[in-house]
Amino acid sequence: MFGCVPEGPPDLNHPSHILMLPFRTSMNLPHLRARWILLATVVATLGCSTPNAQTTNRRPGNPATVLAPMPEPVTSFAAVTHDGWLYVCGGHKGERHDYNASQVSGAFHRLEISSGTTWETLPATAPGQGMPLVAHRNHIIRTGGMAARNNPGEKQDLVSSAAVLQFDTRTLRWDALPSLPEVRSSHDAVVVGDTLVVGGGWSLSGGTNAPAWPDHGLTLDLRHPERGWKKFQQPFRRRALALAAIGTKIHFIGGMDSDNKPTLAVDVYDLATGAWSKGPDLPEGRFKGFACSAIAQSGSIYANMFQGDLLRLAPGGNTWEKVGRVTHPRMAHRLVTAGDRQLIVLGGEDGEDKRPDLELLSPNAAPASTLSAATR
Repeated sequence: MFGCVPEGPPDLNHPSHILMLPFRTSMNLPHLRARWILLATVVATLGCSTPNAQTTNRRPGNPATVLAPMPEPVTSFAAVTHDGWLYVCGGHKGERHDYNASQVSGAFHRLEISSGTTWETLPATAPGQGMPLVAHRNHIIRTGGMAARNNPGEKQDLVSSAAVLQFDTRTLRWDALPSLPEVRSSHDAVVVGDTLVVGGGWSLSGGTNAPAWPDHGLTLDLRHPERGWKKFQQPFRRRALALAAIGTKIHFIGGMDSDNKPTLAVDVYDLATGAWSKGPDLPEGRFKGFACSAIAQSGSIYANMFQGDLLRLAPGGNTWEKVGRVTHPRMAHRLVTAGDRQLIVLGGEDGEDKRPDLELLSPNAAPASTLSAATR
């Protein structure tokens, strides 16, 4: 979701201008180089291993207290935990606003959370960023995403994808699922029962073409994927948002609207009834809810955005509670579960450079404060 600044007078509708419109702070290049050197040293020490299909289904243990940094520092990547493993895929490797084919990753790795020491290198997939990963039974599923077709030094040519792929954690192989009806990136996804739900995002068709903002979400029955995708209307157009579900109620959290304005809005879709309702706005903070991340755990929804607090949707769903704080606030990152009681925040950017580190979070049982008390 990060793009470069075009040469000459900016075209406000060009994807390269609005990919990161609210986040145009300057880079601290010497600091960035130092971070890269440090990361290379740490990763070289810890190393990556070759996956073994027989280790995938080991019973998950408690999370390690120290978790190895990501194999490559990226933003706008995909991540999910499943059966004791943390999976990460893709992302943007380059400097902010600098897009080319060599800077979009297709790498795929996993880390056993109970040991936390060594990332395994898995079969890579097509380069992509601005796409989610979800888990269903023995599969990790990737939907859509964005990549650059231009080489370094050439004019940006950014395109979204319609590809839907699933990785079998037993055979360690990728296979195709039915493609999305249209290309989509900067969206999010969640699984409710056996239904895969995709929401938000935009469609980039390359060159100077203006992005299209879908006004609908999509569902796919994973028991019968051959039946194809179904549409449901969305009362908004937003991207760089987060999805999380409790029961059949899917929360569409934050993001940026089609006027390129970050938003605190939360909308709730009931998959069982097809009804929409309003949730409580996120609390105020720098960049609002743009490029936030959220996850459901043990009947609660947690969210984290650049303002840094770990938020939990209170029982009843009418307010957000502060139940912790990350050491290094970030955006374009991921928040994932670590067992039933802890969470991991990883990757993303802190305003100066990328953060490859993983933070293990233990949400407070009692909230430190209530940060948003009204529903729109």
